[in-house]
Amino acid sequence: MHLREVDANLLVTLDALLVDASVTRAAERLGRSSSAISHALAKLREIFADELFVRAGQKLVPTAKARELAPTVHVILAGMESLLRPSKPFDPSLAFRDFSIAASEAGELILLQPLRRRLAQAAPSVNAGWMPSHREETVEALRAGRCHFVIDTEGLTVQAPDIRTAKLVEDRLVTLARPGHPLEKRRPKAAAFAGAEHIEVNSLPALQSIDRALSEDRVSCRVAARVSSVLVGLLLALNSDALLTLPASLAAILERQFGLVRIYQPFAQVGFPLRLFWHSSYDRDECHEWVRGEIGALARDIEAGT
Repeated sequence: MHLREVDANLLVTLDALLVDASVTRAAERLGRSSSAISHALAKLREIFADELFVRAGQKLVPTAKARELAPTVHVILAGMESLLRPSKPFDPSLAFRDFSIAASEAGELILLQPLRRRLAQAAPSVNAGWMPSHREETVEALRAGRCHFVIDTEGLTVQAPDIRTAKLVEDRLVTLARPGHPLEKRRPKAAAFAGAEHIEVNSLPALQSIDRALSEDRVSCRVAARVSSVLVGLLLALNSDALLTLPASLAAILERQFGLVRIYQPFAQVGFPLRLFWHSSYDRDECHEWVRGEIGALARDIEAGT
């Protein structure tokens, strides 16, 4: 006999008979008639090729085969009840997960670091690890599970139906300089702003966006230095007259920590959208969904603060 031919209710009956040792009491427990229980017992005897129970007065005494089956039957029914029981609301404080988040240096500073602090409070056993973000590998990394989230600060174009995209925040670009910079208290014209020394951070396409904003004035920023990281750009800006253009959310951190000042931009505000990517296979993963929500909440805090 195949498993698909066995009615699960027969195992429920067997379990009740093992517990109550009586057809009558098993019928009362299950809310069925005694004849229905007797019929089920006959079917069980046929399936297992064993009497299963023998009568001793008013009681049913399990056979050796029935006693052998008892532990397995209990486990099977407990598993079925657990499977069918409504799931408890997700509790992040009890979750144990490790997530890999791909991000540029800016994405790590803006969102990943605050996320780690948030997780430490609400979900101490949920970890967010960083991995480098490579534009050409984004889709495959998500599909293969090498990373669970991608924080996009580069305006990636992803045309894959299985990759989910959510806009987190519309940040904006601001320009920073050392205290006492010649342009600190001025409102420079486009030519003066573009003609100043500018720092270009490789992982941050900020100056390209600024150049597009300046295109009507037919000028573009004079790049004095191309650097590998925000940290190098920060040190250069602190020790020279070079200007550093960054997302406002990141600039706010550096202003507080290092006393940098904002320089007037002689053009319309330039947006800098932050987006989040993940694979659709995690859409209904409760812990993944909760972390997505936390990232979104952080983004809203950032938007409110900038």
